[in-house]
Amino acid sequence: MERTYDYEKYGEDCTQKLAVALRYKPKEDYVPFIVAKGRCHLAEMIIKKAMESNVPIVKSEELVKELFKLDLLEPIPVKLYVAVAEVLAFIQLGLNK
Repeated sequence: MERTYDYEKYGEDCTQKLAVALRYKPKEDYVPFIVAKGRCHLAEMIIKKAMESNVPIVKSEELVKELFKLDLLEPIPVKLYVAVAEVLAFIQLGLNK
């Protein structure tokens, strides 16, 4: 697999490059949960796959840091409900245009 990490942009220390993917299907899922997460090259791969699949991407440095602390398949905690709901609403508005 081709490496796409941008060393020019992020430098040798890529630990700040994070990506988290959520799943939420209102009729199937009780709450959103983590389906993928990664840093550095894995973060780049997650973002690239989302773009290829036309999955909306929202950039929020603070939220991704909090979500990154969760385990895979772990539902989001109550303290993040409002932040994630805002992201989902933003995405839904964009999809309905």
